[in-house]
Amino acid sequence: MATTDDYGQSVSIATLTDAPNAETLAKNIANAVVQRSVMRFASATARTAALTGTSAPVEGMTSWLQDINRISVYDGSSWIDIPQRQKAQATLTTAAGPTSSEILTGLSITMTTKASTTYILRATGLVRSTLVTDRIDLLIRRGTTTAGTQVGGAVHFTTVASTGESVTAVGSDTPGAGSTTWVVTLSGVGSGNCDLTATSSFPAVFTVEEM
Repeated sequence: MATTDDYGQSVSIATLTDAPNAETLAKNIANAVVQRSVMRFASATARTAALTGTSAPVEGMTSWLQDINRISVYDGSSWIDIPQRQKAQATLTTAAGPTSSEILTGLSITMTTKASTTYILRATGLVRSTLVTDRIDLLIRRGTTTAGTQVGGAVHFTTVASTGESVTAVGSDTPGAGSTTWVVTLSGVGSGNCDLTATSSFPAVFTVEEM
């Protein structure tokens, strides 16, 4: 009489007393293992077509849809999507500047974004100016230029011109589905020349994270 696996997953294993049947042995193991693994389908339509009849989904099944890159778990009545939070990071290890107007810092992130999804953006770096108490703007923009839509920013008035201070710009954006690029810019709004100072030991960092 066939027995089951040692992990309580009901995988049927033939015993030495069972009549030899390699096809049945292999199929029983394969079917049991496949339905307990992450099954891959081209789309939800393909999944519905495949999982029917004796192969109908059961509670706990997991699937991956290749057309929309989504993982789901069957709860006994429907497929429930498992949230996947995207995160990307860019670092800058060389100084950007000096400037008395707005320039690109070189910090940039491009990712495939989702519809109706908000992303949190955060840029941190050391800014300084040739003029004490000068105004410096560290901005995050959606797009590839300084003319892009501003989605976050920090205004800083330097108090120590020679060393500067660490500034963080934070913003949120809901760009919609597609490929989205964000850039970090530096603007010298005051009278002095400012820069974003970065080295390998003290880099400027830009992160984008899905909420």
